[in-house]
Amino acid sequence: MTRGVIAAIVAMVVAAAPAHASTKRIAVIVGNNAGNAEQSPLHYAEADAAKFAGVLIELGGVDPEDLFLLEGKSAAALSDAFALVRQHIVGFRKDPTIRVVVLFYFSGHSDGAALELGPDRLTFSELRRWLASSGADVRVALVDSCKSGALLAAKGGKPGLGFQIRLTDELASTGEVLLTSSAADEVALESREIAGSFFTHHFVSGLRGAADASGDGLVTLTEAYQYTYAHTIKTTGETIIGTQHPAYDYRLSGQGELVLAELSKRTATLVLPSGFDRIIVIDLARDQVTAEVTADSNATIAVKPGRYAIRASRNGAMFAVAVSVAIDGRRAVRGNELLPATTASTTSKGAAADGAAPDGALTALLVSAGGGTGIADRLGVVPSVRAALVTRTGLSLAVQAGSRGGTGFRETSGLVLAGYRRWLVRGAWSGWAGVELGGGGVMQSVHPTAYSGVLAAGGTAGIALDVWRGTAIAVETTLHAELLKRDGRTALVASPAGWLGLVIRR
Repeated sequence: MTRGVIAAIVAMVVAAAPAHASTKRIAVIVGNNAGNAEQSPLHYAEADAAKFAGVLIELGGVDPEDLFLLEGKSAAALSDAFALVRQHIVGFRKDPTIRVVVLFYFSGHSDGAALELGPDRLTFSELRRWLASSGADVRVALVDSCKSGALLAAKGGKPGLGFQIRLTDELASTGEVLLTSSAADEVALESREIAGSFFTHHFVSGLRGAADASGDGLVTLTEAYQYTYAHTIKTTGETIIGTQHPAYDYRLSGQGELVLAELSKRTATLVLPSGFDRIIVIDLARDQVTAEVTADSNATIAVKPGRYAIRASRNGAMFAVAVSVAIDGRRAVRGNELLPATTASTTSKGAAADGAAPDGALTALLVSAGGGTGIADRLGVVPSVRAALVTRTGLSLAVQAGSRGGTGFRETSGLVLAGYRRWLVRGAWSGWAGVELGGGGVMQSVHPTAYSGVLAAGGTAGIALDVWRGTAIAVETTLHAELLKRDGRTALVASPAGWLGLVIRR
């Protein structure tokens, strides 16, 4: 579409706010981590759907009773939701002055011909038929999936830089808008750092205020798409997998502009500092990324009251701080409040996680004391110390040593263990589980000295609670099977141990 045609469409329109008395909004929000049997489960599709639903209720003028959220549901459940939407619209039509806007959102797998809901499929043509038959005056569909751009192929859609959509909540406008997160032949990307897809993450950030380029407190569909397009291109272009290109198509007539978010509806505000390349806002109660701003984005974000982690980057260095914001409160975060922090990695939608530890546990040193069983009979618990370094890839290296006196002798042992562990972080709590393999020796101070080499293999698991910046109290347990010489014969013994100590993160 030429700039001239776009300009002609733009010339037909003016702006209007979503809270207009003559407008009703209905939303069908779908997230499904599962696709067909050949697809690896997604990590964040259902969480992205819940996040998108939340911002529509909070800022987007959608009443809770007019929002249908389907997480991990079947095609039959979606069909039932479509039927309820039509019933709602029939009820709205009893008042001829009411205009209806339907918003459809999907995050999940797509094969380029259909949306996948576990083993079920909703073809693109079926989705378009439902939108057309919904009875709404304005239909807006956002599809965040691999190959989602194929949805637009039959309608002449295209990837492109910012476009000028002009819709309205007023009586004079009808139409349909389709937005997709990727081109027809592209994968859509998820990020462990933001715990979601790039496209949805930037769209939600835009609705919370980052896309309010005009500063009027209203985020229009045009502003939201242009912001999302630019930031999705930029952030995915920095990945190994490659750039992801959002796409669009629209069939519109009439006047006005659709406002997707009204920031005056917010219950709290975070004002973020300047001087950083990007800032991520994390809701600690939900362990969920709420929004992101960059150096070229609006730094005032509408949020719910609560406690938030603010993570910022500047010239490759990471910084963080936790803050609270009250109901109807305005919390300005100063740049000098931010202290060093870490970051995480990116995968394509549906790709398996690479096992790296999550944010807050990328590189950690565990130092602890505890005790385990000895080799000698009736020796009891052997006091021991242990230190383990865990890298950002999940690989670990641990050393441990213990010593205790028995009847007429002392037993001393030491091990060096290499391993791998996976981490899970939820707010101030973190946990891990992994395996270890290594060797060492055990010595008993009798005459002559008794000594045996040791081969050890086993598992480790633990939990930790943050108590200070970068420091946590940890409880860990290990269970090793140790192969050694005992009473002149080769023996395999179980060696359980428990540890209490500190986790120090970088």
